Amino acid sequence: MTGKLLFSIGFAFISGWIAGQMPVGSWSDHLRYNTAAAIAGNSLTVYASTGSSILAWNREFNELRKLSPINGLSETGISDISWSEEENVLVIAYESTNIDLIASSTIHNIPDIRNKTIPGMKRINRVRTFGKNAFLATGFGIVIVDIEKKEINDTWRPGSGTGNNEVFDIAFGNGLVYAATETGLWQAEISNQGRAYYGNWDRISLPEPGSICNYLIFSGETLYCNVPQGSEGDKVYSIHEEIKLFSFSPGTTNLSFDPAPRGFTISSPGFLKYYDTGGSLINTINSYGWGPPDISQGIIIGSDVWIADKNHGIIQGKNMDQFAVLALSGPSTNEVVSITSKNGKTILCAGGTDNSWNGLKRSFQVSVNENNLFTNIIHSSSTDAMRSLTDPSNSSRFFISSWGSGLFEYENNVMVKHYDSSNSPLQNSGVTASETKVCGLAMDKSGNLWVTQPDGNGSIRILRPDGSWILFPVAFNAPATGDIISTRNGQMWTILPGGHGMFIIEHNNTPGVFTDDRTRKLTVRDSDGKIINNVFSAAEDLDGNIWIGTDQGPVIYNNPGLIFEEEPIGTRIKVARNDGSGLADFMLGTETITAISVDGANRKWVGTQNSGAYLLAADGSEVIKSYNTLNSPLFTDSIASIAVNDITGEVWFGTSEGVLSVRELATSGRQSFSNVFSFPNPVRENFTGNVTITGLMKDTQVKITDVSGNLVYETVSEGGQASWDLTKYDGRRVRTGVYLVFCATIDGTESYVTKILVAGK
Repeated sequence: MTGKLLFSIGFAFISGWIAGQMPVGSWSDHLRYNTAAAIAGNSLTVYASTGSSILAWNREFNELRKLSPINGLSETGISDISWSEEENVLVIAYESTNIDLIASSTIHNIPDIRNKTIPGMKRINRVRTFGKNAFLATGFGIVIVDIEKKEINDTWRPGSGTGNNEVFDIAFGNGLVYAATETGLWQAEISNQGRAYYGNWDRISLPEPGSICNYLIFSGETLYCNVPQGSEGDKVYSIHEEIKLFSFSPGTTNLSFDPAPRGFTISSPGFLKYYDTGGSLINTINSYGWGPPDISQGIIIGSDVWIADKNHGIIQGKNMDQFAVLALSGPSTNEVVSITSKNGKTILCAGGTDNSWNGLKRSFQVSVNENNLFTNIIHSSSTDAMRSLTDPSNSSRFFISSWGSGLFEYENNVMVKHYDSSNSPLQNSGVTASETKVCGLAMDKSGNLWVTQPDGNGSIRILRPDGSWILFPVAFNAPATGDIISTRNGQMWTILPGGHGMFIIEHNNTPGVFTDDRTRKLTVRDSDGKIINNVFSAAEDLDGNIWIGTDQGPVIYNNPGLIFEEEPIGTRIKVARNDGSGLADFMLGTETITAISVDGANRKWVGTQNSGAYLLAADGSEVIKSYNTLNSPLFTDSIASIAVNDITGEVWFGTSEGVLSVRELATSGRQSFSNVFSFPNPVRENFTGNVTITGLMKDTQVKITDVSGNLVYETVSEGGQASWDLTKYDGRRVRTGVYLVFCATIDGTESYVTKILVAGK
């Protein structure tokens, strides 16, 4: 029985998103779009897989569109794609062995393989289409998908009958089907109905007995087979009346064989070769003119070559020699360890550590998003960008910490200073004592940058605005030092990973004077006396309360100013079960809280290790919203980081499979009514969402009337924004007309009026 799920695709031309305001509740993906792993298509549309999403280039309208789980794909993690010319369908195979079929504006999902327990290597290596079927080369044989009926109808088992014999590629020709497998090359007659039985397959003996065959193409009357030779390079054999060595380039690894109008192509990282049906070389592409290629796959449609390039995305080669990049703005990688957002600038860091706080040795990559466009910063000689901090007084200036390469300072996305052990008090550590490891960053009210290092028992360095440094003299007696936050009352709260609680410093706004400082190593304890020392995140809310994310839910310190005066007790919110038992449970008490971010309405966005994200009321007593893979486009339920854009209200989620965001209502309240406007405006007759009024002050009183002065709706802003569902008090949609929006502060000292035009249905 085939499970069937249908989704309607709303392809959006990218400039439409940039030009207009996203409505509240809408999602956006922020995946890497300057890479491509596979390519397929026809004369009208060319599709490329980025590995996590699909890029679609419409040649008629000259549009580049994106398709991800936000607007219909079942998952991220794409293993291969293929175009069926006969059925006009794009076949997408996922690493999970899930399958999507895209026809026109509909996606049909076939989850059968993913949902079934199958012995052997459960993965899809290649998709080939032939007739009305898609043929999946998998770790356990060849799976046949009937594209027209949208169901799986057979599984073939080429091989000797021992083991599962993983299949890497498939080809058809001369009434035969060929299978490239881990035990060599096999063939069977297409007319034979017993291809599910291994005994109906015959082995084709290759010159290297027992060799693997991983790519195939049948062109003219000849089969071409790729035999990998490890570091020596790949050999390609032609098989017609006899087996001959067709090509061998020392050190070259081939990545794809594909049909072409007059023959076929062979793709390798450094070049693409185009052969005619007789095997004669027509053309070689080994340069774009403006840079070298890194080719995953190349196909030819008409007179143009289309290349999936790992470093650039889609490459269009008009007439095989005029090369242009087709890509969308996005981060440089889908990997993310932290996200911060301040004054409309959102920064993604892609480094990280393992559970033992050893660096992952990822290339130093930082992605900066402003006005819906990304600027990517890459330092190939550095590793593991960890945290970011934007200077509150100068949004063009920000800092990046790295686990191994020290501290970086930027102005307008250009590095202006790099601090390490050679030019600052930052210490080296590691096995060879050659790595300058920096994690947490926080800036106090005087503009001093506090930097945490893991050296010895943990330490802090402070970079003053004048460029001089302060070495904080207290060690933390913990194996590692994590994130640090600066509070409005002059305290620094530092996470000590590995179950060591937190360390608190009260510097009295004199970080260079230590005689008036107070410090405390905090054991996290709740009102029941339970110790919860595994801390993963921390944030200060708008009321000055400190929220701690632990492996047993959030813990709140409501009077941080008294942390040195009395034994600190953390508050854990209890929520009644409402089942008549009279019992209550701790809010998210079974969850590991990996991230906490406070929005403009003082609500808390909480990320968890295994169950997605939650929006809690300002006091933490209520779950207002929850997002997970079952009820939202979240790629995974494991959340690494959350950040709220205080200007737009957009909430960013960093996950193990990439970054995405949702437009929410609450923003930081403005100091005055400046740039107040509503969107969408005018409201079209087919619009079904909420109108957002933005640019407001905190807790603005909003009253909406018709032109005659009749009140139709009133509300209070969430931070700097308010929302209207276009209905009156009786729940009915308002009529066509102009509506006045009266905005005023609580005390009535400031006010503003704007208009909304509503079109009738």
